[in-house]
Amino acid sequence: MRLLGALLACLLCVPAAWGRGYGGSRPFELLFLDAGAAQGALGGAFGAGADDPNVLAYNPAGLTTLESVKASLMHTAHFQDVTREHLALAGPGWGTSIDYLRYGAINRRTLSNPDGTGLGSFSPHALSAAAGLAFPLTDSLSVGAAFRHTRETIDRTTGSAYSADVGAQAVLLEEPLLRVGVAVQNAGPQTRFESERESLPLNIRWGSALGFGLLGRPMVLLADANHDENGRLILQAGLGLPLVEGVALRLGYNGRNDAGLGVTGGFGLEWGAMRVDYAMAPYGALGLAHQLSLGWDFGRAEVKGVLPRGRLSR
Repeated sequence: MRLLGALLACLLCVPAAWGRGYGGSRPFELLFLDAGAAQGALGGAFGAGADDPNVLAYNPAGLTTLESVKASLMHTAHFQDVTREHLALAGPGWGTSIDYLRYGAINRRTLSNPDGTGLGSFSPHALSAAAGLAFPLTDSLSVGAAFRHTRETIDRTTGSAYSADVGAQAVLLEEPLLRVGVAVQNAGPQTRFESERESLPLNIRWGSALGFGLLGRPMVLLADANHDENGRLILQAGLGLPLVEGVALRLGYNGRNDAGLGVTGGFGLEWGAMRVDYAMAPYGALGLAHQLSLGWDFGRAEVKGVLPRGRLSR
């Protein structure tokens, strides 16, 4: 546990090339889109997140923190008619998810017909499905792994890939609650698009989450440092603050946003077993991205009123 914390501190001190996201220039960028509106509002910083079925997309070791079976369904309206649907189902130590991303209609054009007259249009899309398992090694340390199949289709060309994530999470302090995590994401062989072979966007995610009380209210600070295969460092951070029982405000920064400032924000509402989350992110001249998630906790079937949300995952 102390070793994991030391490694995290050392990594953040290592000089690295600062950078933002790749702006869609790499294949399978779908793998870096936020899996839930709560995570989107927190800037995508969830490498040390907990008690949420969407933790599978950030660090599979976090699946051990779920106390019951939970489901999450999200719709995302991106800029330029790009839409995404995400479904996650997870319980203590296991999780599954499926994603479908549609890029909207694009007119065909060629060098001989740059206006695309009579060529029609096509709709690029991507589909990804994942499953993961996790188990505790000690009371404060857990490990996990996830396996994923992803397909991207651009007009008449399709590329598919198999990848794996492995991760670990550890609780360093109980009060205030401090959790750290590390995950190696998107490890797998190259995939072929027509005559070209493309590498998967390998990523090492280091996460931390701090839960504490301020003015009688529980708060959570989350921060992730991402290192890609080129040694670039991309930062993400989020702040969650419950305003009243069952209502949480979230703010964040996402260094993967090339088009805007990277600022994110949103809120969460909880009523008994049901949960609603919303997130918004500006992308400069491209417009706004909106995310809306609906969640259900199957371990809390009775609606007894609005419940507080002071857990570290929020």
